[in-house]
Amino acid sequence: MKERGAPVFVKVDEYKDILDTLDMIRDKVREIKETLGEIDGLREEEGSELSMWRNVISDIEKKVENIDRVMYEPEQL
Repeated sequence: MKERGAPVFVKVDEYKDILDTLDMIRDKVREIKETLGEIDGLREEEGSELSMWRNVISDIEKKVENIDRVMYEPEQL
């Protein structure tokens, strides 16, 4: 069981300042969470784009290898 100490008295003006500060902190935390969500979304998009580019490069590489093979094979009569 938690023991309670003597009551703490705070001036009304200070209490309002504390509540305002807490509201500001809550807003900032919400903004940070939204920003992190946006960053996650951008990362996913980036991953998809990079995957697509890798596939395109792989296709180009296969085509170049095929052309290279055809160019250097002796002619068949």
